[in-house]
This record gives sequence, C-alpha cells and structure tokens, in this order.
Amino acid sequence: MVLVIAHRGASGYYPENTLKSIQYAIEMGSDIVEIDLKMAMDGQIVLMHDDAVDRTTNGKGLVKDLTIQQLKMLDAGGGERVPLLTEVMELFEKSTVEFMFDISSPGFEEQIVELIHKQKFDTRSIVSGAHNPLKLIKLLNPKLKIAPSFDIASDHSIMETAAMGAGIFNCHHASISRDVVNIAHVYGLQVIAWVVNEIEDVHRMIEVGADGITSDYPDVVRRIVRSTRA
Repeated sequence: MVLVIAHRGASGYYPENTLKSIQYAIEMGSDIVEIDLKMAMDGQIVLMHDDAVDRTTNGKGLVKDLTIQQLKMLDAGGGERVPLLTEVMELFEKSTVEFMFDISSPGFEEQIVELIHKQKFDTRSIVSGAHNPLKLIKLLNPKLKIAPSFDIASDHSIMETAAMGAGIFNCHHASISRDVVNIAHVYGLQVIAWVVNEIEDVHRMIEVGADGITSDYPDVVRRIVRSTRA
C-alpha cells in the first residue's frame, strides 16, 4: 500500500503547520504527517516552514528573533496559533500516525533528538530535509529514521541517501521514474515523492512504484490509492 503523507498537515484545506491542519490530516487517513520545524529565540521548537513569519502569519520578522510569547500572539490563519512541537506531541500522543519532521536549517539537532526520545516518539518519527543536520541527527541517534530531501533524482542522489544511513529517498516527484524507484529499492530505500497535488501526477507516482506520496490533499491521494487497489 502506498503511504499517504500530509504536507504540512492537510495544508490544501487548512492553514499549514497548525494543529487544525494536523488533526484533519489524521482524520483524512494520512499515514504520515509532515511538519516543518524552526527554533525560536528562546530555544523552543515551533512549527514553521519559512525563516520569517511574514507569509503564514499576520506578523513580521524572523522566527529566530522572536520569543514563544511573541509567536503565540500571531494569527497563523483562521485564528490558529503557531504550535510548539511539544504541543503537537502531547496532543497526538495516543495517535498511531507517524510524523515527518522537516528541518531546513541547522542549530537545534540535539533538542529534536532529545524531545523525540523524551516524548517516546522514536518509532513514530522520520526526520527529513537538509543533509548536514540529518547527518548529525543520525550520529546522535542511529536508530532514528532520516529522509534527506532532493530536488532531482539521480544515481548519485540515491547513493548519497544510502551512504547517510537513510532508509528513505525523499525527492520532488518530477524526476521520479520507474528506473529511479528500482535503483532506490536495490539500495534498500523507500521512495517518497513530494509535493504531488495534481491527480495525473498521483496516478503516475503510483504507476512508477513510489512507496509514499506527499500532498497538500491527503484525502485525494488516499482515495486514488484505494481505488487503484480495488
């Protein structure tokens, strides 16, 4: 069965990287919920994709220059607030869904590893994104699953993924082909395609054998996956 990964939660319907988008992604039948992480000025980890809050909230400024108190005052869309990673883990503690924590910048690898272990999320976590932070995370906890992100699929990028000790080749869907999937499988890697929002692209990823599909519309992907199996 192809895994359904909700991109920033069910971000096609609700404000990205918010508790509401995560909740609805789970209700839509997602296997994995992908969320983006940044560290605030006071060292706590929050959900945010961009370095700045300008695009997704009614505020301005860099996440690293704002305290949790300042971030919590912002509207992240529809009255939603910027969540702490600890809030996500506590709220969905009893859920069986897995989480993909995406990191695009270094500096808080130790905190993430410690938090994942403290909250008993070790077996429910995948850490994706920038390569250097993932290398450090793998050193800190070799048992954690990592998924370095690539814009273009190639033999080199697949080999690089395997050399990092990753179990997942996480790549933009445009260059993923049946050959790419076959080579990745030879290296023992799962293939996750991102971000797949067009119906024809979802069908293509299923046809070439991708193991997982990341989308802003997890319900649509789930429906197509089920109908393909029927």
